[in-house]
Amino acid sequence: MRLLVVYDVSDNGKRSRLAKELKRFGLSRIQRSAFAGEVDQQRFKDLCRACSTLVDEDTDVVHVIQLGLRDWERRVVIGVEGGGEDDRGFVV
Repeated sequence: MRLLVVYDVSDNGKRSRLAKELKRFGLSRIQRSAFAGEVDQQRFKDLCRACSTLVDEDTDVVHVIQLGLRDWERRVVIGVEGGGEDDRGFVV
């Protein structure tokens, strides 16, 4: 299944750990706080569990959205896809 993960995490360390975890699950950064990719049902459950352990549910939020293939194909991208990231981090 295709996923879109969007988050707002206030703590820099937690935000960095969450991004690394999402990459470990094979997702790709599409914006600074957004990742997308394909996972199977078990990896989906594991990813949700990992996210819940990394964030403070009182102050942070993570949206894990399942998308159908058609949903993803109909997206509109304006600007540079991938969040402007290179190997050194974000390009500003």
